[in-house]
Amino acid sequence: MIDEIYNLNENKKTIPPIPKDATVAMAYVPYQNDDNLYSSDHGFVIGTMFPVLNKPFKGCGDKK
Repeated sequence: MIDEIYNLNENKKTIPPIPKDATVAMAYVPYQNDDNLYSSDHGFVIGTMFPVLNKPFKGCGDKK
């Protein structure tokens, strides 16, 4: 059971992004396994601690 939750074949424990038994027509939000974090000061300013979630809104697709 624990092998299904954590990938114990690697050196670090990770949760799979999508469950193995994902049901059709169900929405899933992938788990974040990224260990890279911004500092608390920088994360507070930009609104996230996770670099992969740093997606600044540019309005018209960066068009001027």
